[in-house]
Amino acid sequence: MRRCKLAKAWVVFLMALWMAGAGTAAAQNGTKPLGPGTVTVKARINDGPWTTSAAIYPLKGEKVTLTVDKVPGATTKWYQIIPDISKIYKNCNHPWEPDPYKWVGLAKIEYSRKERTDWRGKCEVEPLAPAPDTQPHRSVLDALKAVLGSNNSTQHSYKDVGSFWFQVEVEKNGRTQRSPGIEDSDKKGLSPRVFRISVREGDGFLGYVTSFLNVPGVFGSVPYQSNNYIGIDCCDVVVAAYGKWKNRTITKDYNVDMLVTKLPRLAEFDLESGRPDKTLRWGKDVRPGNLIAVKFKGAKRYQHIGALYGDADKDGVLSRDDLVIHAGPLPLHHSYLREGGFDGHIMVLDPQFSRLLSGADERLQLSGHALNIFR
Repeated sequence: MRRCKLAKAWVVFLMALWMAGAGTAAAQNGTKPLGPGTVTVKARINDGPWTTSAAIYPLKGEKVTLTVDKVPGATTKWYQIIPDISKIYKNCNHPWEPDPYKWVGLAKIEYSRKERTDWRGKCEVEPLAPAPDTQPHRSVLDALKAVLGSNNSTQHSYKDVGSFWFQVEVEKNGRTQRSPGIEDSDKKGLSPRVFRISVREGDGFLGYVTSFLNVPGVFGSVPYQSNNYIGIDCCDVVVAAYGKWKNRTITKDYNVDMLVTKLPRLAEFDLESGRPDKTLRWGKDVRPGNLIAVKFKGAKRYQHIGALYGDADKDGVLSRDDLVIHAGPLPLHHSYLREGGFDGHIMVLDPQFSRLLSGADERLQLSGHALNIFR
């Protein structure tokens, strides 16, 4: 028995020496032995510094590179994690359901995982570059031509803007290590440690709104979901986008009527079939990024909100052929005003959330009781 223990101790000692030598040689060759723990994804934008942050926010068109440490003799596999946005999720009942607005619990988002086989064996990849067997990525305007007018939420996905999630696995001799993935989800949803790229169209507020494209729509979402790009509704997405823009974590939960009450008002009018009952000029009366809230006919409060996206028909005035970007119950998407989603009494707001956040606003208490924040 004593010899056995000594032999085991000697083997352990020799293994330690070998591992130390292997680690030194690997370090000299820019590689790393397969050890305990998870794989860390490093990322950089263009030629900037490498970061181990779990999320990055590049501008559309910027080059993104991901890398992991090279392990001698190991196989590296990369996966894209894709939320199922064909489903409509909810934390509380929809207005048309029995017991409307009742809190039913945090929605469980469904995800799938797809290997990027063209990246197999690579320790460094460019995730936003087109795959070799696909057509070049469509621009947002090209994507809009395919999705606008469709009520099928599977069409509300974008390839060159919005959020994308990735996981990497390193396998050697039957042993696999990985970065965080679907298996790390809990009742709150996909783990914020899953690596995410949130591509935005610009540096301003509206640019950060577009970083939420591809995020599932969740009726009655809460700040934890929106802040971590798990799920969004019409109100939370604009509040969370402001927080990302200003690098602030917003923990209060706001509803549409609260925003209308608190934010500066720029214009008020009625909209029918997408036609305003007064003339409003782009650049003077309204601008891209202004919020547009609607009180539907017969309603007592404002119930839906989005952001004006742009003068799509280039006529210089707000018209039925112009675009808004909004969520709920579908994921964030673009719509023409003519589609009727904002027909009713309109309030255009300046998204000066700093004024709202500096006040002593109500904190909504989420419980198993009715959550009447949409009426």
